[in-house]
Formats: sequence, C-alpha cells, structure tokens
Amino acid sequence: MEHQVHAILAEAELRAQNLRPQTVFFGGGTPSLLEPALLQKLFNGLHDISQFRDSANEVTMEANPESLDTPTAQAAAEAGVNRISLGFQSFDQEVLRAYDRVHSAEDCFRAFAAARSAGIARINVDLIFAYPGQTLKAWEQTLQQVLSLQPEHISCYELSYEPGTALTRLKEAGRWQAEDVDQCLRLFLHTRQILGDAGYFAYEVSAFAKEQEAARHNLAYWRFLDYVGLGAGASSWHNGKRRRNLALPEEYSQAMLAGNDPVAEEEACRAQTVLFDILMMGLRLPEEGVSVARAKRISGLDLLAEHKSLLQQLIGQGLLELLPSGNDHLLRCTNQGLLLLDNILQRFLPEPPALSV
Repeated sequence: MEHQVHAILAEAELRAQNLRPQTVFFGGGTPSLLEPALLQKLFNGLHDISQFRDSANEVTMEANPESLDTPTAQAAAEAGVNRISLGFQSFDQEVLRAYDRVHSAEDCFRAFAAARSAGIARINVDLIFAYPGQTLKAWEQTLQQVLSLQPEHISCYELSYEPGTALTRLKEAGRWQAEDVDQCLRLFLHTRQILGDAGYFAYEVSAFAKEQEAARHNLAYWRFLDYVGLGAGASSWHNGKRRRNLALPEEYSQAMLAGNDPVAEEEACRAQTVLFDILMMGLRLPEEGVSVARAKRISGLDLLAEHKSLLQQLIGQGLLELLPSGNDHLLRCTNQGLLLLDNILQRFLPEPPALSV
C-alpha cells in the first residue's frame, strides 16, 4: 500500500502540478483500506502538489463498509474529504457473498455512523438490484432501510455480469440465473417511484439526490469535462486526449517508481468518437441532455447534420426529444428512451476508421 501511495504522488508530480481541480474523487479501488496515517500522507501530498483543498468544492472518498471505522473517517475528514460514498450493495448476506463482498448489514450501519460522527455532511450509498429472485417487496424494504439513514445521495445500479468476476463464473456454470428482463424493468421503475416520493431527484440513470446534492464530480464526467486520473488503471480525458494507466497495481507502481510513464494506452480521439462519447454521457442526464452547440464546439461536428436520419427516426419513435434552448437545442431522452438507452447508443456508434492498404 505504501508503494501505491508513493507511486500516486510521483505521478501527481508529473501530471497534477498546481492543477487546482474543482472536484476530487478517491476511489475505484478502496482508499479506506489505507491506515489513517497513510491515508493522510496521500491526501496531504496531493494537496501539496495540486492545491486541491484551495480549489475543490467536493472531495469524495469511496469506502467499503468493513473498512471504514471512526479513526479512518476522521482522518479522511481532517485531510479534506467532505463526501463519502459507501458501497452497501445489499443487506442480504447470500447476495453479498455472490458479489465477493465481505461486509455485513451491521457493518453498513456502523460505517455510516462513523462517517457522520467524523463530520462528513454528504454521504452516498451504493446499492445493486435485480439479483435473481428479488421481489419488489424485498427491494423496497432495502430502500426503506437506507432511507431511514437519510443519506444525501443514493446510487442504484442494476446487477451486471462483468467478465472474470465470481458472479459471472457462477452464471456460466449454471449456478446463478440472471433475473427476467421484465422484472428488472419493474424494479427500475419501482426504485424511481420510491426514491422520488422520498424527495430524491433522479438526475441520472442510476443516481438519486436530495436538493443540491447531485455528485458534482460525476456530473463532470457526464457533462464531458476534462479530468485527470492518477493511479493504477486510472483513466483521463484531458486536452483532447484519452489516457489509461497500467491496470495492475504492481506494474503501475514499478513503472512509476522507476521513473517511467505508467501509461497503458493514449490516443487523440477522432471527432466521431468524441461526438459519440458526448452522447453516451449526456443522454444519461434526463433533464440536461446534450447541448447541440456545445457538442459542436467540443467535437467539431454538427450533431444534427451528422445523425440527421437517425435522429428523425428516434424522435419520431418517441425515444428522443429535441428542445429549443435560447440559441441552442437540447437533445434528451424521453422517459421511454431512458429505458432503452443502451440500444439507442449502439445505433450512434461510429463506423471504425477505414484501413489503408
């Protein structure tokens, strides 16, 4: 762990000097596993390099319930964290085992209390739904338990089967049956109804927030703003280039501490790819959608001309809507379109570049 901290700080020296970011997110990995002293070393070192405490209006740290105790939460708060994202996922022990999670429901409540006692005013809770056999009643009970804690933000993700995970191996072996699509839809809509009634606004496909509590860092992704990623497997979109670091922590730290760039891939994206990414991110925001004028400024392409016939078709089918907004237009999903977003986006995928022989 100490090697990872040293490597991240070394990379920050190269790529985040005086960056002064508006938001910071520690996670995608579990920083709460770090001992409090090492956690503060990381935060303090990053501030010395990037000056984030002077610029950021939101500093989030991800944490798994079993690894967030009061000393760790206090160390994070003292280091500048003002928002914590807790990966509850489920209160069902069998489901947690299938997700490769080692915490219990009791750990979830203890971790939440630790964050609050440390003075963290903004807390997100991550949940996963649509595991096999899950009923609307059982899912509602889970949501009500979380709502009793009054978090500022709740993220609800439909269960997905990622390559190489224990859950996917169980599914491939016939020991775990994916939930029926119609039941997944019922659970999705039920989630939006329950959380909406409780005062949480569905401002993104999977994200629900109280008034003024949307995740500002995640909004930066969805709005296609620049971001700089540090650490093993971290991705960046900065100055018109996409970058991804070496994924394995050992390879990343060895490269970084040897003075080598830990980049795994880097590219200047084609205009068509940039336009697709703008759509992929922006259409996740049902109220904001995609600004046609801004998409042109960033990609150099006119969205309405580039996809004229497809847009006419999708708007005609009631899946997308194009709304005037001053001198601009906003392209947004309708409620029906939001349910079919993955399918819609596949139709916008750019053709691969032609190969010269």
